[in-house]
Amino acid sequence: MTHRFFRVKHFILEKVWNLKRYFFHRGSESVGPENISIVVVGRNDNYGGDFSLRLKTTLDWNLKQLPGAELIYVEWNRIEDRESDCFWIEKRYPEAKCYIVPNEIHNQITQNKAMPVLEYFAKNLALRKASRDWIIMINADCFIGPNVMKNINRLNKNYVYATHYVSFRWDQEPLSERHTRAVENFVITFSASANLSAVVGNFILTHKQNWLNATGYDEKLTNVRAGVDSNGLNQLLHAGLKPMVLGHHYHLDHPESIIHGTNQSHGSHAFNNIPYKNGSNWGFAEHPLKQLSDRIWQLEKI
Repeated sequence: MTHRFFRVKHFILEKVWNLKRYFFHRGSESVGPENISIVVVGRNDNYGGDFSLRLKTTLDWNLKQLPGAELIYVEWNRIEDRESDCFWIEKRYPEAKCYIVPNEIHNQITQNKAMPVLEYFAKNLALRKASRDWIIMINADCFIGPNVMKNINRLNKNYVYATHYVSFRWDQEPLSERHTRAVENFVITFSASANLSAVVGNFILTHKQNWLNATGYDEKLTNVRAGVDSNGLNQLLHAGLKPMVLGHHYHLDHPESIIHGTNQSHGSHAFNNIPYKNGSNWGFAEHPLKQLSDRIWQLEKI
């Protein structure tokens, strides 16, 4: 009964968002892949098992759907004696730029030793380095649904965009549209709520200037992970942006995912700091970079 209830609720919310997009999404401009930067964060620690394979699989799909889009990959708190993912990313994707944040900088910032990746500090760095007008932030184990591609070519600067959530058991085959239709493999699905909370951790899209005005994610949050995504969204909504849903994103399910109740040591945030304003160096704007190869840089201490 409960499962059926959530399926019906999911169906209704999808239809509601489709109607909102059809009737109220005004003032849009034409956006091509060449106007988009895709931001992804990771660490070379095999998080969730087969991390590099999952990362390659989702990047292959997302960059195929958006040919010519810029990829900004941030490898946070790199493990020195393990091979970096940045080197194969640089070779595989001609529009990729990679930034490595070393352990010493991570240790300067974090107040939670159980949290090896400061995901939203990494995303702030990527925001500063992205060169395109529109920014998609998508997690390393997620890919964009085909229905998003039908709507992403018309965007409005006054909106922040999200996607409905589907987590599924991946068969470790290259992604295709059949994965988006194999409902028997779906583990968890839920639709975006009216304010987009709970779905923007995996996918969020808005104009770069909106993030610059917001000064990125709040860099006072140095000891939590859960809730920082929604906190950044609340900052954008407080500035007057309107919420909209473009379609679905799909998550390659794994046991360490936060949706399975793991990573509780990463804490949560109570959203009592809106609006916030980071300092002028937010996103490591004043930190020097050491170039390691043609399109790979390492962040250096000031």
